[in-house]
Amino acid sequence: MTAVTSASALETDVRETARRLAEAGSGERAGAFHLGWWSERMLEWAMSHPEFKTQLFRLVDVLPACRDDADVLRHLDEYFEGVAVPRALELGIDAAEHVPLGATITAAVARRSVLRMARQFIAGATPARARPRLARLWEHGEATTVDLLGEKVVADREADRYAGRLIELVDVLADAADRWPHRAVLERDPWGALPRVNVSVKPTALSPRFHPLTADEGLRDARRRLEPVLDIARTRGATVHLDTEHDDVKDLTLELARRVGGEYPDVALGCVVQAYRRDSFDDLRGLVAWSAGSRELPLQVRLVKGAYWDQERIVAGAAGWPVPVFEHKDDTDANYERCTRFLVDHAGDVRPAIASHNLRSLAYAISYARHAGSDDGALEFQLLYGMAEPVHTALVGMGRRVRVYTPIGELVPGMGYLVRRLLENTSNEGFVRQSFAEGRALDELVAAPRLNVHDALASAPPEPATVAATDPDAPAAFRNEPHAELRRPTPRARAAAVVQSAAGWATMAAPVIVDGHVRRTAREIESVDPGVPHRVVCRSGAATAADADEAIDRAVHAWPAWRDAGWRERAAVLFRTAAILRDRRAGLTALEVFEAGKPIAEADADVCEAIDFCEYYGRHALRLGAGIAVEQAPGERNTYGYQPRGLGVVISPWNFPLAIPAGMVTAALVTGNCVLFKPAEQTPGVALRLVEALRDAGLPPGVLAFLPGVGEEVGAHLVDHHEVAFVVFTGSKRVGLTIAERAAVHRSGQRHVKRVVAEMGGKNAVIVDDDADLDVAVPAIVHSAFAYAGQKCSAASRAVVLGPVYDEFVARLVGATEVVPVGHPSELRTVCGPLIDADAQARVRDYRALAAKEGDVVLARDDHPDEGWYVGPTIALTDQPQSRIATEEIFGPLLTVLRADDWDHALALADSTDYALTGGVFSRSPTRIAHATRTMRAGNVYVNRGITGALVGRQPFGGYGLSGVGSKAGGPDYLLQFVEPRAATENTVRQGFAPDD
Repeated sequence: MTAVTSASALETDVRETARRLAEAGSGERAGAFHLGWWSERMLEWAMSHPEFKTQLFRLVDVLPACRDDADVLRHLDEYFEGVAVPRALELGIDAAEHVPLGATITAAVARRSVLRMARQFIAGATPARARPRLARLWEHGEATTVDLLGEKVVADREADRYAGRLIELVDVLADAADRWPHRAVLERDPWGALPRVNVSVKPTALSPRFHPLTADEGLRDARRRLEPVLDIARTRGATVHLDTEHDDVKDLTLELARRVGGEYPDVALGCVVQAYRRDSFDDLRGLVAWSAGSRELPLQVRLVKGAYWDQERIVAGAAGWPVPVFEHKDDTDANYERCTRFLVDHAGDVRPAIASHNLRSLAYAISYARHAGSDDGALEFQLLYGMAEPVHTALVGMGRRVRVYTPIGELVPGMGYLVRRLLENTSNEGFVRQSFAEGRALDELVAAPRLNVHDALASAPPEPATVAATDPDAPAAFRNEPHAELRRPTPRARAAAVVQSAAGWATMAAPVIVDGHVRRTAREIESVDPGVPHRVVCRSGAATAADADEAIDRAVHAWPAWRDAGWRERAAVLFRTAAILRDRRAGLTALEVFEAGKPIAEADADVCEAIDFCEYYGRHALRLGAGIAVEQAPGERNTYGYQPRGLGVVISPWNFPLAIPAGMVTAALVTGNCVLFKPAEQTPGVALRLVEALRDAGLPPGVLAFLPGVGEEVGAHLVDHHEVAFVVFTGSKRVGLTIAERAAVHRSGQRHVKRVVAEMGGKNAVIVDDDADLDVAVPAIVHSAFAYAGQKCSAASRAVVLGPVYDEFVARLVGATEVVPVGHPSELRTVCGPLIDADAQARVRDYRALAAKEGDVVLARDDHPDEGWYVGPTIALTDQPQSRIATEEIFGPLLTVLRADDWDHALALADSTDYALTGGVFSRSPTRIAHATRTMRAGNVYVNRGITGALVGRQPFGGYGLSGVGSKAGGPDYLLQFVEPRAATENTVRQGFAPDD
């Protein structure tokens, strides 16, 4: 036969096999769509009403956290207010309002319905309770692989508990399986005996460090906890199957499979390949080659479509990264068939397991195996518990080996799994919905993928494209610079290599620069590596008052030409600067690691933010330059535009040594002002790189002076000078208030009122509501509090926790903080590095000692390098909301936790300081979320996410109160602070005549 004829014959066989499967299962009900009258009405409505579907699944997610019937009813009412709901739900809400005990009835219906849905997809709360259902499946002709729900771990003790549950699971299942009847089709394949017991393991549950940046530790922990499970699997006879989860841990999971598979070559082992991934075929080839060369027992490979498609697309899209999954169903289906062929062709090297409810995919595997001459027993078919029962029945009836993926666990930890199953059932492209809910025609459902791409499918997501400098005459829409995708091996290796190389760089010089010329100063200031203080990173000049005066004089002369250069030319300088920073990104990141002590990921993000400021402000300058439309009248022409203020002083901090000065300096420059730039004493080297980039982008000499030096000397002199029209400052409250006070004084010769734009820090609170998802809240708060050693003005310094979840939150918070990686910032694993200098270290140590007096210090880590200015992450509990540790900015890794009696009390505690910078709330109550975002005393309020990491254009950043004065950086009105508005009116009437406008 020709290849075409063969393909045609195969396609004919696939359709016929699919038809036989459909007929064989036609008498079976699909349980996912027969969940009881109330639940069926809800799911039916959800499939055609996306907004309702979202709210329904959010209700399902929060329901286990509701404490009583009143709480259930409150969430029910909040989620569906203003949303079109089915009559079944309206009747329930009406009953709550008008019928005695109506609220109790409605809450009970909601609880009972969700429990019914959970029981449809979850076999039991414990292995013992699940045994009868597992036995019934076996008697029906279906084996199982059992998954323990509740796998989200943030602490070592949680991972230990999960590993212990796995050992118990194997024991319980082995005892039960001994009593099951013999089923030849389930207990043997062409390569030998198959254990009756099969457990699926989530590698992320074996270590809170199971992450690309802590790969070595995560793999070590996972192996240590998995080895006893493999030992008992060897003794009792069980298969251990490693599930592949979200993108971040896919490579780690496959590496774990290789490592334990090599150590236990005689234990039945399996892993998963997700066909929706672009690199899945490459992964599959690698696994097959490894199994063939390293295993006594072939590795079982479970081929799935993938369960995290929405998440992968959202995460990659938000970050600006290449999407790691196929974005069209036909691409995934085509790749699934390609992977199926490869598995069948290499059966024996691996044990193929086809996991799908899609009749086309199942039929394709059966037909291709038949055409390839494969034994019927070579393929295993895996299906989900509680879904697509007609497919189960059909495959069993055809004598095929079927294994059911069967979750076991309590309702609360099972919610994530339950929501994923509901999403799958109601997906527009989901086969279960299309076939069992909508009754789509079989020929349509089993048609071949429309895109016949097969072997031409991409094998991996593409590398990010090179970005050209923005054209000021046709700027594209602003997009944030993507951070390094450090979850990928190539960007990780690239970043590590550059930083390692930078450790050997010679000490750089950062001289005073006035009018484009270097000025030698009588003394120098040394900036050092905070993690290795004897290493001098940069020697900078120390500008004097005389240097400042000369810089001001040169700026006065340079200003008219720069002012008149025009908005387009000034924006073009910023766009070219962005391109230069982008080109020098790796070196700038490395310099920040050593001079500012920023961990690699944080340093890279800082460089990206600097690029963002240049791109964003350049675009906004072009809009300002076009002027603002105002009202017109016959006989006159009215215009409204902006002019620069003149000379400005920029005094920048060390903690964001490139991004913050880039934002302040470029905003002032692009609006036509000249800038006298005084960088932080700790990071002059990074600041110099910004000045060099602007110079190389074409900024004229004299427009920007670089004046490193001691703040009390050169900084104060600049603020006082009569030629200075505005001061932009980021730093401490003490210095910021001093600047505001000095700038308010009118000096001789001064022809303006000085404008001060100051960001001065915060004492940022995060509220944890009693219905919060602690799996989300705890990691986010830990990162917000301790990343970069808490040296961010936006860092979380207080957690205000409602009483019902307080004890659990504190326990998990402590456990999660115990595993925060502490070390030198040049290590990819590091989250919490050193403090910036010895003074900062002493200050934080003093607060740690004070915390022991004002509260209860439940964690004070000291497992850090001996050399360097380190203080480990610290957690203190206090019932004194006006204590110093609860009200004063510490600027270090110390988190204070307070208990709140109720929601109003939590808000009052959060708002009880003079600061108003950032705040956060973790809640699943729409009403409380809206209340917090409307009333919380904070310039930036974050909901159900960390409170650091604001992005230009997305989260314009800045506070009020004693956190600062001025508009938000990276926002649409920031540039207005650097200009004066000018209105002009021309009388166009002459001799009774006016031109037509």
